[in-house]
Amino acid sequence: MAAPETRKKALAGSAWTLFGYGGAQVIRLGSNLILAHMLFPAAFGVMALVTVFMQGLQMFSEVGIGPSIIQNKRGDDPAFLNTAWTIQVMRGFGLWVFTCLLAWPAAMFFGQNDPLAKDLLYILPVIGLSSILGGFNSTAVFSLNRHLQVGKATLLELVPQLISVIAMIVWAWIAPSVWALVGGWLFYSIVRLPMSHFLNRPMRNRFEWEAAAVQNLLHFGKWIFLGTIVAFLAGSLDRILLGRLLTLQELGIYSIALTFARVGIEVSTRLSHTVLFPILSRSQDDPVTLVGQSIRARGLILLAGGALVCGFAISAPAFFRLLYDHRYATAGVVAQWLAILVWFTIVLSSMERVPLALGHPRALFVSNLLTTLGYAIAVPAYWFAGLPGFILGIAAGSLIAHLVLLLWVPLRRGDMLRQTVLYSLVFGLYAGISVALLRLMAGRVEPHWEIVGAGIGTLIPCAVAGAIALRRLRTMR
Repeated sequence: MAAPETRKKALAGSAWTLFGYGGAQVIRLGSNLILAHMLFPAAFGVMALVTVFMQGLQMFSEVGIGPSIIQNKRGDDPAFLNTAWTIQVMRGFGLWVFTCLLAWPAAMFFGQNDPLAKDLLYILPVIGLSSILGGFNSTAVFSLNRHLQVGKATLLELVPQLISVIAMIVWAWIAPSVWALVGGWLFYSIVRLPMSHFLNRPMRNRFEWEAAAVQNLLHFGKWIFLGTIVAFLAGSLDRILLGRLLTLQELGIYSIALTFARVGIEVSTRLSHTVLFPILSRSQDDPVTLVGQSIRARGLILLAGGALVCGFAISAPAFFRLLYDHRYATAGVVAQWLAILVWFTIVLSSMERVPLALGHPRALFVSNLLTTLGYAIAVPAYWFAGLPGFILGIAAGSLIAHLVLLLWVPLRRGDMLRQTVLYSLVFGLYAGISVALLRLMAGRVEPHWEIVGAGIGTLIPCAVAGAIALRRLRTMR
């Protein structure tokens, strides 16, 4: 049973997480709508490639600093934190060097498919400066999550995001080009750096190198390192492959559809990382309690994620038709296929923190490796069924990884599997029937009735899931 204090922190953390996510989505939605009209689809295609490279470099150099601070018993020791910060600073400079080295081959490789991609030669070194700035971020970024101070952590994300969006819009208004998006990325890092140190008071990070702390960080981080390498491939290889299979305009449309389709993933990931993982880490010596807590929490995560995925799958065509111009018309159908991939990603990610909290980061590596193998299915499927086949192939990899990851759960595996089957059937059937009905309505009723139907179909799962979640949270002891 959860202690009253833990329950209180979990409730507060969940509320702040959802508030922060909601605020971030409002900011993202507004900026995306404005920038989509001010810029052109190919600009978003270029930034999709830039994002892949930057995420790849970040993940290929990941040594598990954040999870180590949250999970390690020395996570509040100044010597441990300062050593972690020193490693983080060194890593930031190394990332920028690799970004510069990657610029020319990336520009040449993707420039063969679309000449606009040759601008990567200049964009990557500039945007790579954000890695240096990020390296100097305070360890408060992780300590706030360790102590479930989710409110401060939320502000640390929202304020820089809001300022960076304003900078992008002003830049795009003055000089509409892909550089407006690049500038926004840099503004985010510039604002977040001083904020992180302000929230770290009274402690101040300084350069320090304690051998024992280095050993602890690297020992825990070695499997995190391997896991994040394959996690990058699992989460970003789609845009690398599609960067050669599609034009930059088509890739831009895919990227915009993916941004909104991933709403459910981001909700479940934030809840797992900022609330579930810190709580589970406190029960790492009691597997029975840990697994019990994880099953109850996972049910809430699947409810929230599933309702959002289901709602967006239903409303995506109307959403893009109503709010975007004709250049983005196909994004709605693409987003519906992506909803299937997003759901199976949530199913997998909602249980990944269990073995990690038990001190088995190797499980994360194996999980991400198996997810990556889905691309071996996706590429052949693309030649037979186009983009939908490609998306379903990736989803198959996540499903396989979920089944294998169950082996790292020490008990009650059957309960977790039943959770997966039950929620998949309920949300899948509802979304499938709703989408079929809306397609039957298309052309037979006035367009505004289609929008009303999509809105009702979206609100029902969100309302039901919200009511069930509130009831469960109130009955937790």
